[in-house]
Amino acid sequence: PPKRNTKTKSQEPAAAEKEKVEETKKVEEEEKMETEQQPAPNADSNTEDEKMEDTEGDASGESKDEKEDEEKKSPAKKRGRPAAAKAKAPAPPKETEPKAGRGRKRKTSEGSTGGPSAPPTPSKKGKTKGLTLSWEDFINKSNIGDRVLSCGEGEQLGHPGRLTSKKPRKVDIVEEDEMKIMQVVAGGVHSLILTDDHRIFSCGINEKGTVPAEGVEKEGSTDEFAEIKLADLVPNFIEEHGKVVMLSAGASFSAALTDKGSVIAWGNLRDFSGEINVHPLLHEMKEKPVVIIHRKNKVIAKIAAGENHLAMLSADGHLFTFGDGSVGQLGRTTRTGLIRSRFMVDGSGDALHVKVLDKKYKELLFKDVHAAGYWTAAITGTDTVYTFGLNNFGHLGTPFDKTLEEEQEKGVAGGDGAPQEDERDFKVYKPTEADAYGKRNYTHMDGVQHIVARSADGEVFAIGKNTDNALGLGTWTGNNDTEHWRYTTLQKIEKLPQKISGVSAKLGASIAWNEEGEAWGWGCDTSGQLGLGLKDDDDKVVPTPSPISSAHLDGYKIIGVSVADNHSIFLAKKVE
Repeated sequence: PPKRNTKTKSQEPAAAEKEKVEETKKVEEEEKMETEQQPAPNADSNTEDEKMEDTEGDASGESKDEKEDEEKKSPAKKRGRPAAAKAKAPAPPKETEPKAGRGRKRKTSEGSTGGPSAPPTPSKKGKTKGLTLSWEDFINKSNIGDRVLSCGEGEQLGHPGRLTSKKPRKVDIVEEDEMKIMQVVAGGVHSLILTDDHRIFSCGINEKGTVPAEGVEKEGSTDEFAEIKLADLVPNFIEEHGKVVMLSAGASFSAALTDKGSVIAWGNLRDFSGEINVHPLLHEMKEKPVVIIHRKNKVIAKIAAGENHLAMLSADGHLFTFGDGSVGQLGRTTRTGLIRSRFMVDGSGDALHVKVLDKKYKELLFKDVHAAGYWTAAITGTDTVYTFGLNNFGHLGTPFDKTLEEEQEKGVAGGDGAPQEDERDFKVYKPTEADAYGKRNYTHMDGVQHIVARSADGEVFAIGKNTDNALGLGTWTGNNDTEHWRYTTLQKIEKLPQKISGVSAKLGASIAWNEEGEAWGWGCDTSGQLGLGLKDDDDKVVPTPSPISSAHLDGYKIIGVSVADNHSIFLAKKVE
């Protein structure tokens, strides 16, 4: 067909008859091409991703082919914005003699950058084929506890009239009301309990909506667990969102996941400058629980909270992050100094999507997500760990800045010889493969300046800051120790028994437990949060895992622990 520009329907009447003849010929030619090349859209699908890079580099040539193809079509087609026309164009080849399938490559590129709510295409995801996640993959419904214990300091212990406990002490209301418990969670200034009939109880400091429970005054506190009735606080809660099946908590906020896949949050988010008030929803969270992800937009299967951010994993393996991103913990932007509000909070979830591409520009899907402190970690179907956030101590397992490391080592000269922490924040802005963690399926990852990780086969590893023997290795000897104060490679904690069931950690303190219901604590027991019964004049540094015991644990086995900076909360069940 001729390659000159055809006139539109606005041409002069004198040329109308000539154009009509030309249009008829072009339509006939186009129909003939479509008939002869009908099978082409399904051909050579395995080579599309290999050609994507060539497609991007040959943008100008493709644009020319697209333009010629547009001229072969009806002149009624809009010609003012060829880019929009290409985005909506069908996929058949552009010429009777195809040039390396350019039209096919364009279609593949567009499909790979579709909206985050689009389900994965099994034929294109390879090892993640058929990925479907559920909250039941992360919460064991059959492992229900009947005793809750806590230790440490503060109203968040849930012991009326008692603000300290050096060993795990039972929470009376649980057994008085014959509750059956699915999950316990320790937040920065509060604690949460989830019962098997999907009720939420909380206690602690109600700092700008942290504990919106019955009878708790605004900006007040309570040392007794009280119920948070979401059905009374969120319109049409049961009908729209279902029942609560998972909880997570940060410094002074909490989040709940429902069985239908919605996420509700309440409390106060902060960054290093103070409260975050960039979005109306964040103001509303201080007043009452609000829906931050509606299950009609995204179906979420797991939630994990850091200090002031929330990571969410959808049922189809996509990763979303919400809240403070000032040190890279959202994994979506390098402009952390001033993040647009819609990239911190977005009810549709679209702007919260963390997209990670492999070497062939395919989006990776994840089977698990973890978050704590100021970092996030996600695990792919092939057990590759991706991390992002604050990495001052190399605990994220990504390549550590050698210059920064050398400068920190030089700081030991003079004075008491203690390593000097660099004042700059070393941030990992985008999801980065964490080589230090190797290829393992980590069911638990927790900590702030160090991370303790439990693999699916029951082994426990640690990495990061090791002052006060936070890693449980027993290698740190004091402030003058310039060799063992930090590890940027993964270390196995050898002094734990085999087959550990879970781990939890926060600032410098960690606890692990096994299938038999025994637990061990190590690190710095600043507030009694390790539950070891240390007295005020005892050395607070516990260099290696030490067994946790309590008279209130007699006849019970520990099945879950959640550690916070100043307290810990335990879930136990009676031994039959």
